[in-house]
Amino acid sequence: MIMTIITDDQGNILGAVQGHSLIGEQGEVDAGLSLAQGHRMHRVEVDDDLAAVNDAAIFEQRLKQYLQRHLRQAGDMP
Repeated sequence: MIMTIITDDQGNILGAVQGHSLIGEQGEVDAGLSLAQGHRMHRVEVDDDLAAVNDAAIFEQRLKQYLQRHLRQAGDMP
């Protein structure tokens, strides 16, 4: 599945959401996400079983692993 991971300017994970669209609309209301300067949005492929993780520490640890792999593949990290 695809998750969108938001990081700050230091590379710390600020949040994650399942899917890749951070824009929504309902009726006449449109909403979206804007990021502070230096923050980044990463669309990352993760294993489907990540959605079933209930422990926040384990969830964050696995997100970090996926993000590091994503950054290496993108050439943003050694």
